[in-house]
Amino acid sequence: MKTSLSDKITVISFVLIIFILSITNLISPNISFSENENRYLAKKPNLEWETIVSGEYSKNFEEYIIDHFIHRDKWVGLKSLSEIAMLKKENNSVFFAKDGYLIEKHLDKDIDKEHLERNIQRLIEFTNKNSNMNLSIMLIPTASNILKDKLPSFAQIYDQDKLIDTVKNRLESGIFVDVRDIFKQNKDNYIYYKTDHHYTTKGAFLAYQEWCKAMGANGLKEKDFNINPVSKNFFGTLYSKSNLYTTKPDTIYTYIPKEKISYEVDYNMGEKITDTLYETSYLDKKDKYSMFLNGNNPLVKIKSSNKNGKNLLVIKDSFAHSFVPFVANDFENVHMIDLRYFNMSMEKYIEENNITDVLVLYNTINFATDPNMSGLIK
Repeated sequence: MKTSLSDKITVISFVLIIFILSITNLISPNISFSENENRYLAKKPNLEWETIVSGEYSKNFEEYIIDHFIHRDKWVGLKSLSEIAMLKKENNSVFFAKDGYLIEKHLDKDIDKEHLERNIQRLIEFTNKNSNMNLSIMLIPTASNILKDKLPSFAQIYDQDKLIDTVKNRLESGIFVDVRDIFKQNKDNYIYYKTDHHYTTKGAFLAYQEWCKAMGANGLKEKDFNINPVSKNFFGTLYSKSNLYTTKPDTIYTYIPKEKISYEVDYNMGEKITDTLYETSYLDKKDKYSMFLNGNNPLVKIKSSNKNGKNLLVIKDSFAHSFVPFVANDFENVHMIDLRYFNMSMEKYIEENNITDVLVLYNTINFATDPNMSGLIK
């Protein structure tokens, strides 16, 4: 069979494209970390006889090529756009929701019921043991619970209301602070980031207001703060997870008290000491949410100029990072503990630091799945 000129041109063009892409990939500088995906990329594997024979080399080299393919982020983003065009409603467990929201998907199968039960029992034991002090519990619902009207039609989600009600009803000590009503009343007021799984500073402030109300505290009002946007270019975890790189960025706000108050912030027992609750150097990085109290740390101590003798211990996940700058104005000392990295006896720590108030603050999903909750009762 005779090959036509057009067929030859097609084959030659295809080979040329492959050749040019291959050469471009080889000469392009390697990037070790993907800001968009918030992960380290595969390294070029060493050429060794053992790995060639086992097939490990070809597997690792394929991962390396995929991770370092020229303009990879654009190709991945284009794939997500094509999926939206085909009416796909999600990618990588992230819903493509209304009004530009990316909302994390949680299903019943994601929650181990036996593990959740153990965490509830540990919380009950901890609160009963510390019933002699001002103790509060906050389980913050994630966006899929509050922003249900923005989810795609017929989207299946985990029943966070059932989890919250179960914990609330079974606690024997402490005050359960339920933020669902105030969040639902303000659901159109930008209380969750569109590209990240956290609540915004506005959402954290609403949680603080509800906490003050439940505890009978005279907390600061919104009018008592200077509210400023510090970044209009925040792309969060769901932006990275969904690969939808055409999403518009979020804005991060800070709430600075109008009445002057000073702080000394100690990270990890003297590893780093500053005078600010906001580490603005993170605003030049991908992980901008870590500007709130320097991200994840085992132990953070905040000493304020408010000399009232009240010492608050916050046992928490990252939802506390934008919440604590509010309560830091109401206590002389605030201690933040992350159970993932903290190995001391909780009972001993409370005693040695003259803790007067305790707050356990998690988002619902983290509370249900956290494998470190046994640290409450060590």
